[in-house]
Amino acid sequence: MAKLLIIGKTPPPIGGVSMHVQRLTRRLRQQRFDFDFCDYGKTSIFKIFFKIATHGTIHIHFSNPIVQAALAAFCRLTGKKLIITYHGQWGRYTALGNRAVKLSARLAHVPIVQEHASLLQALRCNPRSREISTYIADSEILPLAAPLQAILTSRRKFYRATFCTNAWNVTFDKGGREIYGILEMINCFAHYPEYQLLISDPSGNYRSYIQQRILHIPPNIFFINHLHDFKSVLLLSEAFIRNTTTDGVSLSVHEARELGIPVMASAAVQRPPFCSVFKDLSKTDLTAKLEEAKRRITLPYKAPDVVMELVELYREIRRGRALIN
Repeated sequence: MAKLLIIGKTPPPIGGVSMHVQRLTRRLRQQRFDFDFCDYGKTSIFKIFFKIATHGTIHIHFSNPIVQAALAAFCRLTGKKLIITYHGQWGRYTALGNRAVKLSARLAHVPIVQEHASLLQALRCNPRSREISTYIADSEILPLAAPLQAILTSRRKFYRATFCTNAWNVTFDKGGREIYGILEMINCFAHYPEYQLLISDPSGNYRSYIQQRILHIPPNIFFINHLHDFKSVLLLSEAFIRNTTTDGVSLSVHEARELGIPVMASAAVQRPPFCSVFKDLSKTDLTAKLEEAKRRITLPYKAPDVVMELVELYREIRRGRALIN
């Protein structure tokens, strides 16, 4: 039996975490790396406990801070080595959740975070903490259904530019703000009838949420409310907007970069240099930001080889050590 167990969830639903787990496990299998995988969305709780009990190193990809802390305590007591990837910015939970995150980081063998500000906090809890991106490139692009492709292609003719954004579900931060900022974007685009906004909403929940809050959705707003490959939507757009109140390493931001699609992103976290960053979308000139984003997307940028970084970490642990930064 493999010594390494990875616990996570694969699509559906499609989201940054599930896509990372899917791509990570796929690449590890391609490299014939020895590991076991447990999809907690498709596995009974008893089987999950059995797998945890029979593996020495466990790498988890789920975001419940209480469960993270409980598992970290169990692993510490039983001599197992736990790797936790925190898919998001530290400090985004309530006070209790944030305390649980710090506790799990102290007890874990290696905490992995997504950006430098989180790393500074994690290092105070555990000197083995690492900053490793969750973006794993994937060249596969699944075509949109023919009727949807035809609609989107036709709509482009009526607008000077097409922007797109995505949200895996209606979600709120600890301050009660809508994390993906969709309502704010719709209100912004109401002042730019010459531009259209495509909203990728595979959960199908966002349109009804918006309809409960505004009387009329402008005609330059179009919801895609079923499962699809967002990269195909990016290819029909002049720019991608990431208007989040908190974030980790955004899969969509990097996918847009790989496809050469300009990126406009909120200043919720430190963004890559190819992004055109804004503080408040409602006070942002979309035309000027689009031009800036077009210039920035041409800046040289090389994404790290995340899978090889993780493989090296796994090997360090297998050899009985995890280097301290």
